[in-house]
Amino acid sequence: MSIKTFKVVLRTMHKGQPEEFAYVFEGKSLLIGRASQHSKADFKLYNDFVSREHCQIYMKEGKLLIEDLSSKHGTSVNQMPLVPGQPCLIEPGDTITLINGMIEFMISIDNDLTQDFTPLNITFHQNVVIKEHLQTVIINEKAPIKMPLKEFTCFKLLYANLENLISKEEIVRHVWPERIGDPQQIVSAEEIASLLYRVRKRVNGHFAIKAVVQKGYYMESTLSINLSDL
Repeated sequence: MSIKTFKVVLRTMHKGQPEEFAYVFEGKSLLIGRASQHSKADFKLYNDFVSREHCQIYMKEGKLLIEDLSSKHGTSVNQMPLVPGQPCLIEPGDTITLINGMIEFMISIDNDLTQDFTPLNITFHQNVVIKEHLQTVIINEKAPIKMPLKEFTCFKLLYANLENLISKEEIVRHVWPERIGDPQQIVSAEEIASLLYRVRKRVNGHFAIKAVVQKGYYMESTLSINLSDL
């Protein structure tokens, strides 16, 4: 089974909006909407004409789709306005615009990071048992690894998305939900790096956590398998 990851790039800037990008793959949707204190958008846009939940990009059965969520000022693909609530197929090279072209996105594939690959059978992966009530992880039937809550939450997030990129924003949403929206308690890059360092030490020898500069982090199994021996 081939797994494909698409890159969605915000190409234009508005009111200081920096260039950003995010990834979409099977099971991972991307909500685009106006930035606000309680925004749930993955792409937060600082523009008063953008609806709080403007549109959504997602994959279904290997196909990339976009759907306008009844936004007030509309969404277009290659200059063709979308009908709200009706999914539209999109492909690398397509241009998505909001508010009559005021905001523009481009769909591409990041060859430096993403690729088509065939995952190994699940039986080849680490044998991991997660005990929620004990905040404990057991790997390959070895001694239980007890973790503080934030390390345990971070490990679960990375393990649930094994070999897939997780942004710093996603880590913050899962690990520090109590600090979201509070300008006095912004989670620093140093806090994230420290957390990942501690998680990395706890699972060393079983999993590796790697950083992709300015993009996020991913975890991979260190279990080595020679397929020619199977």
